[in-house]
Amino acid sequence: MFLIEQIENVFQLVALGILTFLTIYRSVTTHNRIWGLLSMFYATVTLGNLYWFLYMMFYQETPFYDFIPDFCWMSSVLFMVVLLLQIRKTEWNWRENKAYLLIPVFTFAMALFYMRWGEYLSNIAYAIAMTILLYCSLKGLFEVEKESRKSTLYFVTTAYCVVEYCLWTASCFSWEGFIVNPYLILDIMLTLVYIALYPAAGRVVRDELH
Repeated sequence: MFLIEQIENVFQLVALGILTFLTIYRSVTTHNRIWGLLSMFYATVTLGNLYWFLYMMFYQETPFYDFIPDFCWMSSVLFMVVLLLQIRKTEWNWRENKAYLLIPVFTFAMALFYMRWGEYLSNIAYAIAMTILLYCSLKGLFEVEKESRKSTLYFVTTAYCVVEYCLWTASCFSWEGFIVNPYLILDIMLTLVYIALYPAAGRVVRDELH
């Protein structure tokens, strides 16, 4: 199972590396902010994952200085928030639907749960960042025009948030003895979400050009 997990981690790193290169190339050749922001998202995720993977390979334990990958992953979430804010043309109305108040209730409840294993400050920071990202993605998903190609990006971003939370939760438990490791399945799903973000952003760029 450990070998399969390492193979999956390598595949995810290779996929992220390719996606980083492709989005940087698109950003340089088109001078489009969407590609630029997505390239920063991919680059920061890649750096965080690379640090974590190499540390695990060399020392066979989780990194002692976990603030380094945490900083990279936190930055990636913020880049995605800026991307979603960038593609929204209409003015944001923060008081329209009180149902969105359930988002911080969920994120901070999960932060309290994760504090049993992680640091307080990092969990609070993640809760704030994910609250903003979930709000932007769900608001865009439910309120975007039906004919707009932006809905795909909003949907994939929402899926990214859901899979991340499922992955974080799965990491809190031991799955020894299980035929299928849920953490491994979720990590594969996260890789697929990373890949899906690229064509979803491409649809938005094409939509802006027409």
